[in-house]
Amino acid sequence: MIINEKLKKELFNLEQSTKSIMQNNSLTDLQIEDYLRTLEKARYNILAEIKLYNKNVEFEYEKIKTIDSEYKAELVDDILKIYVPEVMPSYKNLKTHNNKRILLNIAEVTKPFAEQFNGEVFIYVRIYDNILGWDVDNKYIKPVADALILSHVIKDDNMSKMSYAVSGDYSKIPHTEIYVFNGKNVYQNLEKYST
Repeated sequence: MIINEKLKKELFNLEQSTKSIMQNNSLTDLQIEDYLRTLEKARYNILAEIKLYNKNVEFEYEKIKTIDSEYKAELVDDILKIYVPEVMPSYKNLKTHNNKRILLNIAEVTKPFAEQFNGEVFIYVRIYDNILGWDVDNKYIKPVADALILSHVIKDDNMSKMSYAVSGDYSKIPHTEIYVFNGKNVYQNLEKYST
């Protein structure tokens, strides 16, 4: 890969931020948070440059594999299954570029399924993390619905068009699985218990 000026600048800025952190013997929470934000922004920009590079190479073997390459989507028995190779971010990390990157990656892999769901949908998000006892309600899942709207898989995420559920589990390999269903069948079953 030829490292262009934009990528060199990104790597240089990251190096400077890292040196600054390493030379400091006592860090405040704000300094750590600022560094992590810088790190996430650099990761986002580096992955964007690699994605651009991969689009322009002639042969498949020349492509650089990244976490973005691991996003997958398939339609099985009218259920759209989406694999996200990372854990959905928590609410306390909303200022990172991770949210945007996850949103764009989900939108990209689901583009082939545009117009798949025209009516109501039910989205089931199953988050796997390698930490025991974590709180599932602390995870931010808004990028999922926003990505599906962006790729035109679903029409809207308002209350008459979409419902969702989120569950969590332990896994040695952190990841997220997303299932998009035709909502009509799911709602009929749920209505049995809501009266």
